[in-house]
Amino acid sequence: MIPYLLIFTSISILAFWANAREPIPGNRFIALSWNPLWILILVFFTIFIGLRHEIGGDWVAYSAYYDDMYGMTFSEGMGLTSDPGFLLLNWLSSKGNLGMAAVNLFCGFIFSLGLVLLCRSLSRPLIALLASFPYMIVVVAMGYTRQGVALGFAMIAIVYLCREKNILFFLFIILAASFHKTAIVLLPIAALAAARNKYLMIFWVAVIGLTAYYTVLAASFDRLILYYVTNSYQSDGALVRLVMILIPSSLLLLWPHRFHFADSELRLWKIFSFISIALFCLYFLSDASTAIDRMALYMLPIQAVIFSALPEFFGTKGEVRQWIILGTIVYFLTVLMVWMNFSPYAWHWIPYSNILLESI
Repeated sequence: MIPYLLIFTSISILAFWANAREPIPGNRFIALSWNPLWILILVFFTIFIGLRHEIGGDWVAYSAYYDDMYGMTFSEGMGLTSDPGFLLLNWLSSKGNLGMAAVNLFCGFIFSLGLVLLCRSLSRPLIALLASFPYMIVVVAMGYTRQGVALGFAMIAIVYLCREKNILFFLFIILAASFHKTAIVLLPIAALAAARNKYLMIFWVAVIGLTAYYTVLAASFDRLILYYVTNSYQSDGALVRLVMILIPSSLLLLWPHRFHFADSELRLWKIFSFISIALFCLYFLSDASTAIDRMALYMLPIQAVIFSALPEFFGTKGEVRQWIILGTIVYFLTVLMVWMNFSPYAWHWIPYSNILLESI
């Protein structure tokens, strides 16, 4: 548990003393610039996530999947998964005898890159990183490898959609869906968020969605429905995670004027908020909590976005801002400690192990 607390504490100290970033002059967007600190953060989390050893609830399943790839052709591997991106990554790693570490390192890099880009697009990136650590980083990226890398690509896509770069959004959502098919549910967001050329966006969403369905999803659609809906599998902790995205979503929808986002950003995060609230309500109306939980994972960036903007929620008084930052730190520390001490699956993460440490 100590490594997780040390990382959280380090981010908290940096977040508490960091100043807010201002938009580019003449532009309401925050610059997607990099500096040595964020390059270090990218490298650190790539290694922390990517070179973990026997960490995460699905470690055994992913390890067995990788071992099964040995001696198989790519087409034979399609019998193991219909996610072509993840299949290709495992197949190339097995052919090059690079080990499962190469697969995890690539996935850790993509997730970390997406998270860093999302954080750097916000006024207080270190608070966004702090808000992402207890669940997005520790649980999702280190536990659900396929959905973690899909979320990484999705975050890159979201950043570009905020900046109305729709082609890049479609490209990265397709890449996300190649690692986990459920990422395709983010496609309609582009049409909903469009302020202009809305009908053209609807057309392209339909074309790309139908193409993805008939080339990738159709073969496994029945299996997805069976697993996520028909069998009504229950996802432990789904309600807690839904509450975690309900809180920031409600803040944005109740007081949108207090958040200083560009118009395109505000439209997008309102859509995320509406979807988050809809998923929360659907939880009580449906038995398919696993399906709802998996969809909710793609709504997790709303936490980073809203909590990073909270210090300016009540204005520009410095003392008030610092108290809000301190409250945010305490809130997410509580989330981390509750999960580590009370989750029935936390033992898959504790103690933390890394292959670099194993080799010392």
